[in-house]
Amino acid sequence: MPLPATSSPTTDQGWIYELMRWMGVSPDTAHHVQSVLLRPLTVLFILVVAAVAWWLGDRAIRRWIGGAARKAAERADSPRGSARATTITTMLSSIWRGLVLVTAFLVLLGTFGIDLTPVLFGATVVAATIGFGAQQLVRDLLAGFLLIVEGQFDIGETVAVADTVGTVEDLTLRVTRLRGADGSTWFVANGEIRKLSNRSRGWAQVAVDTVVPAATEVDTLLEAAAGAARSVSSDPAFAGDLIRPPEVVGIVASDAATITARVSVGVPANRGDDVERTLRAAIARRLQAEGVFTATEAGAASAS
Repeated sequence: MPLPATSSPTTDQGWIYELMRWMGVSPDTAHHVQSVLLRPLTVLFILVVAAVAWWLGDRAIRRWIGGAARKAAERADSPRGSARATTITTMLSSIWRGLVLVTAFLVLLGTFGIDLTPVLFGATVVAATIGFGAQQLVRDLLAGFLLIVEGQFDIGETVAVADTVGTVEDLTLRVTRLRGADGSTWFVANGEIRKLSNRSRGWAQVAVDTVVPAATEVDTLLEAAAGAARSVSSDPAFAGDLIRPPEVVGIVASDAATITARVSVGVPANRGDDVERTLRAAIARRLQAEGVFTATEAGAASAS
């Protein structure tokens, strides 16, 4: 007569069970010890692996990616290249640490016997809902990341975004803060920046137009413009900044009431406004000295 089948406590054998049996421990005791010790050891192992991945990934990002970013910043013409390289490295390091934490958390849930299928399904639904409803936010964040990586502008530089011109005071992943010439603070979503002009890099072509009454002698107007150009060229405050000396282009417009003369000059982008104001004032003073118009008219011309 065959003996009835009995349940064996060794159905779920593992290395701890085998070790305990090798040491002469009874099957029931070995199985119990394995059940008690296996889970804490597994949790400890997951935490150790996560800590090692955290450290190795952070080190790799800061050593290789950060090193490449710093070398690229050294070759760039922006004085804030090093700060941008640090920002990129810190951002990538934070993303890596977040991925490690999320992965370790999900693995720990599985270790405690929690079925991850409903959790992952619910997270997917929530993420899809949030992603669908926050497309603009996601676009802003991605655009901000690219702006920082590409270094299209830095804090302290003057940029024009659409019809807004201002100095960059802050740049985050979501929004860029600009300070206008009138003191207004503009908050521009990074996703809305499709086209911009950086007025603080490279060089600028400054064109100064002077409008005078039509009765003015053309030679008098051109000589005043040429004299003003020479005075600005010899001015120690600007002589070292002029990429191209001021040039009298000539008469660019005329009608029954006015004549317009133009002077152009090439300067570094961040010095364009100063040179333009100085050149306008010099032309206005010379025309006033020639009696072309009164002091009031000269002031109006220098502001035009």
